[in-house]
Amino acid sequence: MNLCGFISNIHWMPVIIMTLFSFMLGALWHQPFLFGKTWLAENKLSDPKSQLNIPLIFGGTAVLHFLALAALSAVVSGLGGLNGFLFGLIISLVWIASSLGSTYLFAGRSLKLLAIDAGMYIVLFSISGWIMGIW
Repeated sequence: MNLCGFISNIHWMPVIIMTLFSFMLGALWHQPFLFGKTWLAENKLSDPKSQLNIPLIFGGTAVLHFLALAALSAVVSGLGGLNGFLFGLIISLVWIASSLGSTYLFAGRSLKLLAIDAGMYIVLFSISGWIMGIW
């Protein structure tokens, strides 16, 4: 498939919807009743709002998630729900989790933090692949 064919296969509405979903999933994922307390402790953050550039983080995350989900859409659109789910799962395990894992090893971050961070992307890309495969 050439680049034009790749781009023409993107279904923009599910990309936008799943980008918004990524923020809802992230907000839920980082709540204290799920992984929020552990995530803060593993990152050694007591008050994350005072230490982070919130507009840059949310704006940058929106753009990056949008690009990643657009690429996923180009690959899985029309393949069916199960195939989309499996593509999303494989992509998140093979490329995202393994890339985070190697970075976390060099940075001396814990496996617990890797499981939290990679786990969110595994869920996000699996669900997104399922929806985009159906779309």
